[in-house]
Amino acid sequence: MPNTAVTFAVLGPTEVRGPGGSAAALPPSVRALLARLALSCGRVVPVDGLTDALWGDEGDDLPADAANALQIRVSKLRRALAAAGLGADVLVTQAPGYRLAVPPDAVDAHVFERLLMGAREETAAGNVTAALGRLDEALRLWRGPALADVGRTTWATTESARLEELRLGAVEDRIELLLESGGHNEAVADIERLVALHPLRERLHRLLMLALYRGGRQAEALAAYQALRRGLADELGIDPSPELQALAEAILRQQVPSAVQPTPAAGRERAAESADRLPQRLPERLPRRLTSVIGRQDDVELVLERLAEARVVTLTGPGGMGKTTLAFEIARRVHETPDEAPDETRADRVLLVRLAALEPGTDVADAFAAELGVLPQGTTVADTVADTAADTVADAVEEHLRGGRTLLVVDNCEHLVDDVAALVERLAAACPRLRVLATSREALAIPGEVQVAVGPLDVTQNDGPAVRLFAERARAVRPSFALDAETAPVVASICRRLDGMPLAIELAAARVKALSPADIEARLADRFSLLTAGPRTGEARHRTLRATLDWSHDLLSEAERRLLRRLAVFRGGWTPAAAEEVCAFPGERGGVSRGEVLDLLFRLVDRSLVVPEPATGRFRLLVTVRDYAWARLEEAGEVAECRDRHLAHCVRLAEEHGMRVRDLAVFTRLYDEHDNFRAAVDHALDSGDIENGFRLACALVMFWNYGVRHEGTRALTALLETGGGSAAARARALQGIGLLHVYYPTPRSVAATEESLAVFEEIGDVRNAAISRLVTAWAGQYGGDPGHYRALIQRSRRELGDSDDGWWLGMTEYLEALLALRVGDFEDAVVRWRRALDLARAVGDRIIGSAILAHLGIALRESGRREEALAVLRESVDEVRGRNSLHGLTFALVHTAHTRLDVDEGDDVTALLAEADDVARRARNPRCQAWAAWGRARMARVRGDAGSAVRECRDALALLKEGEFPWARARLWSFLAGCAEAAGLPDEAAHARETAAALT
Repeated sequence: MPNTAVTFAVLGPTEVRGPGGSAAALPPSVRALLARLALSCGRVVPVDGLTDALWGDEGDDLPADAANALQIRVSKLRRALAAAGLGADVLVTQAPGYRLAVPPDAVDAHVFERLLMGAREETAAGNVTAALGRLDEALRLWRGPALADVGRTTWATTESARLEELRLGAVEDRIELLLESGGHNEAVADIERLVALHPLRERLHRLLMLALYRGGRQAEALAAYQALRRGLADELGIDPSPELQALAEAILRQQVPSAVQPTPAAGRERAAESADRLPQRLPERLPRRLTSVIGRQDDVELVLERLAEARVVTLTGPGGMGKTTLAFEIARRVHETPDEAPDETRADRVLLVRLAALEPGTDVADAFAAELGVLPQGTTVADTVADTAADTVADAVEEHLRGGRTLLVVDNCEHLVDDVAALVERLAAACPRLRVLATSREALAIPGEVQVAVGPLDVTQNDGPAVRLFAERARAVRPSFALDAETAPVVASICRRLDGMPLAIELAAARVKALSPADIEARLADRFSLLTAGPRTGEARHRTLRATLDWSHDLLSEAERRLLRRLAVFRGGWTPAAAEEVCAFPGERGGVSRGEVLDLLFRLVDRSLVVPEPATGRFRLLVTVRDYAWARLEEAGEVAECRDRHLAHCVRLAEEHGMRVRDLAVFTRLYDEHDNFRAAVDHALDSGDIENGFRLACALVMFWNYGVRHEGTRALTALLETGGGSAAARARALQGIGLLHVYYPTPRSVAATEESLAVFEEIGDVRNAAISRLVTAWAGQYGGDPGHYRALIQRSRRELGDSDDGWWLGMTEYLEALLALRVGDFEDAVVRWRRALDLARAVGDRIIGSAILAHLGIALRESGRREEALAVLRESVDEVRGRNSLHGLTFALVHTAHTRLDVDEGDDVTALLAEADDVARRARNPRCQAWAAWGRARMARVRGDAGSAVRECRDALALLKEGEFPWARARLWSFLAGCAEAAGLPDEAAHARETAAALT
């Protein structure tokens, strides 16, 4: 808004303002004349001076009759002034020229210079607030470049350069005061813009170096100095001034003095400001939101609810989770839409204290006072005792916050947490209408505090908040970026691999400017080198992913750092006992004792570096934190020791629990350790400890058989391919490969079982030889001599007896029932499956029990008892669901669907088949995928879509190959024959009928 006292304005386009302050029309030909007179207002400007201002002093453009031409322009200017409502006595003819008869305060340039001088006087007196006020008022007078429309004569260019230099000096003065008042973070962006415009101006570079350093960005401060040094050398062949060289040296040594503080007079002046005035001024310090807040609406509502219940709420979480963003969004809600907030959270003022830039050990009360504008940072009691009612700085802060309803946001407390906690507790107790919202990687742990953990964004959906955040930030650097069928799944994968951490997602999205999402995902293995493109004006610790974690790591004690890096050896989490077993050992850089581990672990949880899972009693690291800790483990030279100890732990765990996997609690325990087992096997392979690798893998065969069979096959095959290990260990691995393929045997798996049997017989291992015979019989469920397999089962039954609590007796009955089902003796199969079910339940094996139920359902269905079969199959689904036995679940689901089709085409069949197919794909179970395709073929045939039915049948047969009961394969071929005939494919129908006949 223009200064209404100003009549003539030259700081921008030349203007004359009437009595109301509005600009009047001014002919272009008289603007240079008015500007020259206005800048010398009250003094006579000779005719020669005016002609030089209008046409230059070189004479090339001077009119033939310059005096007459000047008189014409003076007349035009008088008419323009009169039209603006100014009197005839404003422009006076007075020898030897003309005079603008107005006071200096009527011309904006003179007002600007007066305010600038006054600001510098206030600065010298230590009155920072007054100085900033005068500078702001002075700079508001500028509407553009000085003398913007008066031409390029020597006078105009000289005078505009003088004014622009004064303007730049005023801006520098203002920035200097901001830095002295702790506003370094807010000033960086403006200084960088000015440095770009004036790359050789040393004062600006000095201010930039100070702002960066005081904002915790030492390396960037030194980089700014080096940029100036190179620029001066290249442009002028000189070095920076001794002052700048000294500052660079001080930054390098971290010996830069703290900001020069205002004198006590300023403290008295600011302390005297009433609480009523502060709310109108301070909320403006709440940063404006420059980007949208995505995926945090529920968190905002939750925190507002907590603020209604408690007067101190702390947002906790790892670095980069968006605690500050969330806190500012809540503060904006409270400040900007008070009517929408709960009554308890409404505030008359919202105040902000930012602590990120402070060094550990800084006086917290002093920092609060400086941020709140109560007392300047560093003011002592002696300075203020005569002028304030408070005895200390903390008293003054308390007094300031006592009046009115106040929401105080205290951001980034973790590096000063003890002192912040003490002050916040005092303030909360003394100020009954104060509510505090703090952000910290560690809770304040004070009475009455409520903690709200800020977690990752949801990464489960391709259009969820994490993906939307990536897309929005990506469009900021590449506007054409869009989510589509190709990019959305890749972006979702990136977000999952980054744990849904907002900072990491934003840093990854920034790389879209140069890389495709697929390229970004491929480079995430080295995420700390990739994710380095944070906002230039952001705090240093949020500009790269590594800097964020460095900040947290540097706040830890040495013992906490040791445990954190050693925990990186775990994959997928750990129990406290596992951490004690693996991580407690001496080291070259110091050790951790077993008795220390639990306390250190809890401290890392408190510092938001370790994630607890109370429901399971386990702990884990976010992948990003784990990768960081792993790098630290490598730096400490402790990788080999930790991996060896981790392998030993996994071997002990597997051998202790492997054969007890039928117990659901044990199965769940081993399932939780699945990622650790995989990592341990990989270490055994990498380190050449093959014998321990075999011990681990062979102990897990039954677990893998109930869960992820392909994982067991991979591990056992890799160990065998090394050529290492004892004969007994290798034989057990071969036996394991056979066992993991009994439901879809291959020539290789059958040969592996036979080889294991030969070795066990040769070395006299009766027990394992009996198990290998059972595996041979198990794999014979789809073909071969049933009598031979029954003989193998009976011999193994005798040799194994009631070992393992009679579990093997149940398994022999299971295999007898399978053979009965294979040969189509469904009534005998029903009897045997019921007997096997009783034996399984007697030993508590509910996992194999659910499989028995599913097979019993098949036998009942094939014997014509479909309703009974459906009930049993549904019981099987209920038994196995939620137990991480993917093979059991998909088998029960797909046969439930087929039985429903036998009874009637129920509404749930489509969903049953879809779920069965999805689980089968995840379990890599081709047999159940085939049954799902067969089910879809049956439904297509009912709809009259014979073509689709044929295609589904072909898929089913390709997946099954020989891996199914002969009667089932014959039925599928017969079904294909009918579908092919209906689809007009007689040759295919004939071939299908012939194949079906050969199987019966």
